[in-house]
Amino acid sequence: MREANIDIFELTSMSSDTLRGISIDAGSNYIALQTKPTSITLGYRAAERIMTVARQTDAGILYADHYAVRGGETTKAPVIDYQPGSLRNDFDFGSLLVVKSALLKAWAETYKHNHWHAAALYEFILYVSRQGAPINHIPEYLYTEEERDLRLSGEKQFDYVDPRNRDVQIEMEQVSIDHLKQIGAYIDSTTLTDINPYSGQFDIEASVIIPVRNRERTIGDAIRSALSQQTDFGFNVIIVDNHSTDGTTAIIADIACTDTRVVHIIPQQTDLGIGGCWDLAVNDRHCGRYAVQLDSDDLYSSAHTLQAVVDKFRDECCAMVIGSYRMCDFQLQTLPPGIIDHREWTAENGMNNALRINGLGAPRAFYTPLLRTMGVPNTSYGEDYALGLTFSRQYKIGRIYDELYLCRRWEGNSDAALSAERVNANNHYKDWLRTNEIKARQQLNRYWHHHATQADADHLFEEQMQSWPETAKRYEQLKDVETRTLTVEGQTVTLQHNPARMVSTGASIQTADISRRPCFLCSYNRPHQQQGIALNNRFQLLVNPFPILPRHYTLPLRQHQPQQIAPYIDDMTDFAMRLTDLFIFYNGAHCGASAPDHMHFQAAPQSTMPHTFLSHHYTLQAYTADEMHKKFIDIYQTLPVPAGELEPRINVLMWAGGGKVNAVIIPRRQHRPDCYNNTLAGRLISPGALDMAGLIITPRHEDFAHITADEIARIIRQCGDCEQQ
Repeated sequence: MREANIDIFELTSMSSDTLRGISIDAGSNYIALQTKPTSITLGYRAAERIMTVARQTDAGILYADHYAVRGGETTKAPVIDYQPGSLRNDFDFGSLLVVKSALLKAWAETYKHNHWHAAALYEFILYVSRQGAPINHIPEYLYTEEERDLRLSGEKQFDYVDPRNRDVQIEMEQVSIDHLKQIGAYIDSTTLTDINPYSGQFDIEASVIIPVRNRERTIGDAIRSALSQQTDFGFNVIIVDNHSTDGTTAIIADIACTDTRVVHIIPQQTDLGIGGCWDLAVNDRHCGRYAVQLDSDDLYSSAHTLQAVVDKFRDECCAMVIGSYRMCDFQLQTLPPGIIDHREWTAENGMNNALRINGLGAPRAFYTPLLRTMGVPNTSYGEDYALGLTFSRQYKIGRIYDELYLCRRWEGNSDAALSAERVNANNHYKDWLRTNEIKARQQLNRYWHHHATQADADHLFEEQMQSWPETAKRYEQLKDVETRTLTVEGQTVTLQHNPARMVSTGASIQTADISRRPCFLCSYNRPHQQQGIALNNRFQLLVNPFPILPRHYTLPLRQHQPQQIAPYIDDMTDFAMRLTDLFIFYNGAHCGASAPDHMHFQAAPQSTMPHTFLSHHYTLQAYTADEMHKKFIDIYQTLPVPAGELEPRINVLMWAGGGKVNAVIIPRRQHRPDCYNNTLAGRLISPGALDMAGLIITPRHEDFAHITADEIARIIRQCGDCEQQ
């Protein structure tokens, strides 16, 4: 079909073969694709206008506002601008898409081996976006189409979760994955971070958060639904009453008088959206470890919803949990499309698929310490989606596919029949969120693909000394730290009086105490001044704020996983080879580690490395990483693993020099010496790798001043595994 000076091709299917066939037939610079089986009438001189804009902008794709005829009535159908975050495969371009023929032919050649049944046009659009050719929206009403899909907006919005469309969605997902990989925004699920599900001191384990304004008809039902939850933990219900002017406030107050679990907050601010109410609630002192959503007109499906959500946090160490819900009316009768379970979310690709779809499911629940650091956008639409994108960038999200929640629809409180302007505003906002998220993911991937060198480590240290005064002061004080030497069994041992190390030396090693304290190596618990650089896509390099040596670094794993060196011995070797001026050392979970629950190494200048080994040890030398791996594992596997522990008790020191990689493995018998627990004549010494190598750290001055060579020998031999000799 030809209109004026533009060829129009009707897409009879969205298959690769159909689109490739059109690319062969395209004879002009630009052609138009009719993407829907409908009647299209171009407006006055519309074709000339389109071609003028095409020439002016050298566009790859053009589309325009138009008129829609619905049931004999003509209305305006505006569309929105395309952004880098317009990744939805159902982005509304209208029925007429004008494309540059050369790009269509290039796509056909590039993807000649792909045979999509439904995703070819989607693949082509993403291909054009990667070529840097503009995808231009012409904000003029240039044609009229007959609208044949007369469903309300609320019915259309869930097409992508309809099981009947699953095969199509799988194709769309594969295309979007390829796109994200090519633009550097793809997230590898194996790099996502665990959280400690028991970390921090909270009076309440979970809080149900209900923002509300003028919902006197429903708020009582929502509160009672929350209070009826049966759990093995304590919970409360935090209601942020956003200056209601009907009977809502009185209803909340009456229930709060009879149940102390209800926390009624009336904010001082008058400009809060739903997100602002959430932010106020999660930062309230009454908020529990987990914050769980309940909208003021919805209900939990059963008395076990809250338990199921918290169990998911505990079982999977995830930072956010998303459930499934059922659309229903006020008589709880199911409305189309029924259960919304978002089965397109998988553990392997959910974090990437989140950029392709417009929603993530409900109820949503968050790990409070992390949510507090992120903050909730102060909007009344899309704030939950924004959080889902941000969380899924770096943290695990747990999914529950069973029905947990009843979403009750009523007039004025749904997406059932929104105007075109409102739909466009909502979609534009979510596209904007995705655009920003893509940039954040690209930046994150660039960060983690950087492999730090010795020069990078030096620069980081100098920068932190400038930007982190408290830590800089400790390093300055270290220059004047008291030391003394003793001869122990014919070898020189150095003592260091370092009061700042009381933080680790005096720390409890009880599992329950460790699990409750916030992990200081997890990124969201670190001081804001502490900056790091990537060593690889698993480990960072940080400046240690409580130093023992003049340049003291910590090398934490991204994930919150316990100390266990075997999976990361190749990383340790690589770091020793790249950080040429440093030695790398490892304290096992029961061998002096200050954070036994979070895998990490430490590093310091080779010139300061102690070399006194009183206890039995193994010395390794290798020329390659493969040789070091084999030699290390051979010894590691011969050492006993205590009951209930993950690995043999060891300290390890490793360094490179003279073209070799060198290591010392120090087997351990016990974590702390007997004298540590002697309150009358004890010594507060908790040996790690440095102590076992001859640098004894004494936080207390009385230990520093009075400890004897015999005591040191006894401490080292009690902790070291002398029976291995």
